[in-house]
Amino acid sequence: MAKIISLTPDSKLMNPDFEGYKLYYDADVTTYKQPVLEGVEVSPSGPTCYLGTRLKALHNHLFPDPFHLSSVYYFTSRGHLIKSGYSQDCHLSGNEVVWQADLTDEKTTPEQEEDEGGAQYHATVSFPGADLALVSNGRGSLHLLHTADRTTPTTHSWRVDYEVEIERGVLLQSCVRSTKAENGERADKNPDGNRVIECVVLSITTPAALLSNPQYTVVDKQLTNTKAVSLHLLTWLNLTYNGSTWKVSRERTVAGEGDIHYCSIDGSGTGLIVLAHKNYSFVGDSECPIIKPNNSDEKTNDEEELPKYIFMQTDEDVTVWMCVGEVVKEDVCVKVTSGELSVKVKERDILHAHFTEAALHQLSTWTIDGDGRLEIVLPKVLEGERWESLFMESELIGEEVKEQHLQLNKRLAHLTSDQWNPDPSSEAPVYDPGELEACDQAREELTLTHLHGSTHTPIALVHLGPTQHLFNAQIESLAGPAFCLRHDVDALLWQPRVCSEGQVTYTHVATYDAFGYVRASKTSAKFTCASSDLSYVAVADTHTHVYVFCQPGCVGGGELRNRKSGRQLERVARQLVISLKNHDPILGLHTAPGSLYVLTATTLYLYCIPTAL
Repeated sequence: MAKIISLTPDSKLMNPDFEGYKLYYDADVTTYKQPVLEGVEVSPSGPTCYLGTRLKALHNHLFPDPFHLSSVYYFTSRGHLIKSGYSQDCHLSGNEVVWQADLTDEKTTPEQEEDEGGAQYHATVSFPGADLALVSNGRGSLHLLHTADRTTPTTHSWRVDYEVEIERGVLLQSCVRSTKAENGERADKNPDGNRVIECVVLSITTPAALLSNPQYTVVDKQLTNTKAVSLHLLTWLNLTYNGSTWKVSRERTVAGEGDIHYCSIDGSGTGLIVLAHKNYSFVGDSECPIIKPNNSDEKTNDEEELPKYIFMQTDEDVTVWMCVGEVVKEDVCVKVTSGELSVKVKERDILHAHFTEAALHQLSTWTIDGDGRLEIVLPKVLEGERWESLFMESELIGEEVKEQHLQLNKRLAHLTSDQWNPDPSSEAPVYDPGELEACDQAREELTLTHLHGSTHTPIALVHLGPTQHLFNAQIESLAGPAFCLRHDVDALLWQPRVCSEGQVTYTHVATYDAFGYVRASKTSAKFTCASSDLSYVAVADTHTHVYVFCQPGCVGGGELRNRKSGRQLERVARQLVISLKNHDPILGLHTAPGSLYVLTATTLYLYCIPTAL
C-alpha cells in the first residue's frame, strides 16, 4: 500500500513581514541581442486535441545546460542546434552550430497525421552529463551525443554515439546513474561502462490506440473506462553500454489522462515522480511484464466490494454521498420512492436499499460533481424527525456525518473577530480573503505520486488538494528538477531528494514571497522560470513583457521607510518590468544567475539582472 505523506514548509524560510515588491524603473539592466539567422523551429503538425495544443503552446524553445549555466540552446527552422552563451569578455556569443537534427518526416502519410501516434513534435535536447547530450527530433529518433567539455569556447561538432527509434514525443528529463564496472574493468579506462543513462519522453495517444496496442497492458479501470479524447504517454528509457556500443536495456511506459505538471526520475532510479490531476499507472515494461488479472478474479473482487456511502441529515432533509467513478450524467440512473433508493451506473446496480423512514420522493434531487461523487438530497416527510439509520439493510456499510460545526464555532468564538484588523497597532500584514479572485482558485485537486518502476505500484502519495502548480526549476545539476506550488499567497519551491533509507523526501528549499498571488494575476503569462541560485523568478507574457521578481535584499544608499507606518525597512524585494523592442511572440525564456534570456522568432535577448540594489 502506498504511503501517504505530506509536504511540511520550513518556517525559517517564511517571511511574515513581507512588505511587497518595489518597482524600479531606473534599474541598471544591460541588454545584449543577436539575430536568429534561420528563424526558430516552426510549430510542427502535432496532435490537435487539447493536450496536444497545450503541449505546443507552452513549448519553451530555449534549452538550458545545467552543467554550464551561462549557455542556452535552440533549434532553427532548418534543424540546426544553436549554442549561445554569456561571458564577461564576449558578452553574448552565439550562432555556433553544434548539431544538425533531421526535421523532415518522409514516413508520415496523410492518414498517419490524423492519428496521434503519427504526429510530429518539437525537437528537444537534454543534458544528462557534463559531456553527454540527448536529442529527440520529435519524429521518432533519439540520438545520444558525445559533446566533450561544453564549457570551452572551442567550436566543434558533437559526435553521435548511439541512435535509436523511439516513441514520438518531447524529452522531459535525462540523467546519468553510475554503476560498478563489470569484470573488474577500471572506470577511467571505460567510463561509459559505469554509466546508465535514463530519460523520459512525453507523447500523446488516444484511449483506443492505447487499448488496442498489444505492447501495452492496461490494468487501471480509469483508463479502460475513460471518456477522455486523448491521453499522455510517458516512455521511460534506460540506455546502457555493453562494451562496444550503447543499447536500450529497458523500456517502461506510464499512461494517464489530464495535464502533467511535473515528471521526474527519482534520484536512485527506482521510480517516477508525477504531479498531475489524475492517476497515472504503468502500462508497459520490457523487463518485468505487467500481468493483467483474469476476469474471474476481477469479478470475484467486484462482488466482494460493498457500496460505501455517507449521509448527513437536518430537520428538513437527508443528503447522501457516494462515489460512482468517472462517469457522465447519462451513465447514472437514480430512482427514489417514498421507501426505496436505487442507483445504477452503466446498467449496473450500485445500490438498492429501503429507507428506515419515509422520504418525500417527488422533491428529491441528485447531482454529480467533477470528482465522480454522486449527491442525493431526500426531503423528509416528517420534518424534525431524526432517522436513526438510513437503510434497513444492515449489511450496507455507511457513515453518518453529524452537524457539529455549529457547536465547534461556539467553542472557538473567542478566537475570532468580526473585524479584518482588530489590532491596528500590530506590524503583521493583514490579508483579506475577500480580495481573492477567481484566478486564485485551483479548479482541480493535485496529487504527487511516486511510482515504483519494478512493482508498478505507487510507493508514496501526497494529496495536495486544490493547489496551484506554478513552475518547475532545475536548481541542482545532478538532481531532478524542483517544483513550485502555491501556499496561501506565497510560492514554495520543493526539491525531491533520496534519503539514506532509499525513500524520496521533499525539501522546502525556497520561498517566493507573495508570488502565488502575483502569478495568479498574470492571466497572459506563458512561461515562468526561476534562477538556479534562487535569487529571482521571471514571468513572460505571450508578447512583449517579462516581469522579474527578486528576493528581498539589503537596502543600500540610504534608509527606506514604509510610507504608512513609518517603520524603517532593512530588506526590500525588487520588481523589474522588461519591455521588448518589438511585439513578436515570446518563444523561449531562461533564467540564469545574473542573466535572463528571452527568445523571439527573430532575436535572442540577454538581460543582465543586477544582483544588488
